[in-house]
Amino acid sequence: MGMLVMIYAAQVMDPQRSEVRVSEVYRSLGLEAGSKDVPASNASLPQLRDVASSVTQSVVYIETEVAASARALPDDENHNFDDPNWEQFFPRRRASTIGSGVIVSEDGYIITNNHVIAGTDDATIRVTLNDKRIFTARVVGRDPSTDLAVLKIESDGLPHVLVGDSDLVEVGDWVVAVGNPFRLRSTVTVGIVSALGRNVDIIADQMRIESFIQTDAAINRGNSGGALVNQFGELVGINTAIATENGAYQGYGFAIPSNMAFKISQDLIEFGSVKRGYLGVNIVSVGQDRAAQLGLPAIEGVEIVNILRNSAAESIGLRNNDVILSVDGVKVNEANHLQERVALRRPGEEVNLEIWRSGTTTTYTVLLNGLEN
Repeated sequence: MGMLVMIYAAQVMDPQRSEVRVSEVYRSLGLEAGSKDVPASNASLPQLRDVASSVTQSVVYIETEVAASARALPDDENHNFDDPNWEQFFPRRRASTIGSGVIVSEDGYIITNNHVIAGTDDATIRVTLNDKRIFTARVVGRDPSTDLAVLKIESDGLPHVLVGDSDLVEVGDWVVAVGNPFRLRSTVTVGIVSALGRNVDIIADQMRIESFIQTDAAINRGNSGGALVNQFGELVGINTAIATENGAYQGYGFAIPSNMAFKISQDLIEFGSVKRGYLGVNIVSVGQDRAAQLGLPAIEGVEIVNILRNSAAESIGLRNNDVILSVDGVKVNEANHLQERVALRRPGEEVNLEIWRSGTTTTYTVLLNGLEN
């Protein structure tokens, strides 16, 4: 039977607040995947070799030291764990793990996966740049719900990626994955976007938010936290997981969309924690039978099955069995699609919901709450 595995999954630690200064993270304003202005001639597009050369400069190799399982032995002069005679009988108390990260600002902010650095402290995270410079990184913040984390290294003038708009990504788009699989530094693979909005139940957190970009670009152990870029070299995803039966690449890789990664990293840098808006509803996707029961003209939307007291949803009069068709004009046909759209907003921000109720479609404007509300 097949299994879904997260690359180097590990226990989650609490976010560590870090003092930060203002940093510039650059969003794309030019041609992007899905743009109506993309030239018809491939000769007008960047060559993959140029994209690979540019992106590899901003993808880093992360090596961490984490606690390893070992028998309880006294730590004294009689038990030298560096002695090879001990090593053959007892495993070391600490083990190293590897992963990747993406530099998003010239002063050294790096986005990676939370599971890449889980179980570590700042002193055990070593970052190696493409030019072989080595830094010790500190943790700015972590978000177990999306499996994202932000690191900081002290340097200036660093090469950094241009963050693209993942909402413009479409199935069939060419993408390039850059990372460090099996300690093979700066490895580049190419594929297409195979699917969007995948929920594969792989993030081990009660409040998990999964709406992955699926790709057939080869992703393996060590690619976690690396870059998925479009044909213009813009970051559209953070490589996170694979679906496999043998622990290695079998054609199915998953990346966190760049819009989610950008929002989460902004929050972690600015506040040290994530400021996430909540609608306050329990929801399920609408299937064929339920659509017929509700009288929907099409199989679409997400049904509200419970509304929390004193929630944003309650405040505007939403009801059980209402069907949410879109958020700010973006169709939501799966429960995780709705979670993703709302998670991109902060408490106190407004969203527009298209609601279907008893044969009538109405647009509601709702002010999102925070989790503490």
